[in-house]
Amino acid sequence: MRRPPPKSKTESAMQRIEIVWLAIVGVLFAGQPRPATAEDVEATQAACLQVLLEGLASDQFWPSMHAAEALTMAGHGAEVIEALSKRLDTEEDDQHRCGLARELFRAGNQEVLGVFSQVLRSSDTHGHGHACESLFKIGQTGDKPLLMPYFTDDSQPIKQLLAAAALANGDHPTAKQKIRALIEAEEGNVAGIAAWILAVHGDASDIDRLRARRKQIESPKYRFFFTAALAMQGDQDSIDSLQKGLQAEDPAIRGYAAEFCGRAGIQASRDALLDLLQDEDLDVRIRAAQSLLLIDRSQGS
Repeated sequence: MRRPPPKSKTESAMQRIEIVWLAIVGVLFAGQPRPATAEDVEATQAACLQVLLEGLASDQFWPSMHAAEALTMAGHGAEVIEALSKRLDTEEDDQHRCGLARELFRAGNQEVLGVFSQVLRSSDTHGHGHACESLFKIGQTGDKPLLMPYFTDDSQPIKQLLAAAALANGDHPTAKQKIRALIEAEEGNVAGIAAWILAVHGDASDIDRLRARRKQIESPKYRFFFTAALAMQGDQDSIDSLQKGLQAEDPAIRGYAAEFCGRAGIQASRDALLDLLQDEDLDVRIRAAQSLLLIDRSQGS
């Protein structure tokens, strides 16, 4: 009799987690809120890992990259490398190639760093912004001369911001200055992206300018970037608003809220994040799982 092919590590892990999840789901989502016990944390981790492994296998590209990011953070970089390496070899879309290289780098494959330079050298500018953004997200600068044309080009403020964000990972003398200047951009999306970058590159000196500019932003989505940046600096009103965002109708805002509740270490958001593990939107579920892992890890340290 012919034996079935062996399961991959990812498939086996997903099967194990599914068994655990079925056993604990009633415990996680029933009854009144209570302080997390060691058993709660263990059950939550199992539930989160199932969400993330399902997300990694999803055909929704960017949510699958977010799942890869969270899995690496949770110590499952080997599964990420196994799942994504062959995809990078066959992917033709430069934006997607940047996403794959970004998560492979995070998972421990530093050889993929050259992908961003390859994309930036391409005459097709389709992936250039994603290359800059990916370098920013993995804390790298890459090939500085390839970033400079965007950093100095005031006609493309979003790519200018993303190039500045990557340059600010290094020792560039004016990169952060440019990011702060674009907080005042007339376009709400540009100002919002500047605020989003300052969630990483900002400090307490940015609080007043972020508060003042947020009042002028009409779009709830872009205004929420300011809230996230302020919450990262410990602004209590913004921390409260971030938690309210977990119940927003817009899944994009729920996703941002879920992500930044974890990055800001807001332990009071734990119960609401548990509810979001069953959200109808895949990316919201993934971001909630990531933040629960962050919160429980910080609580146990």
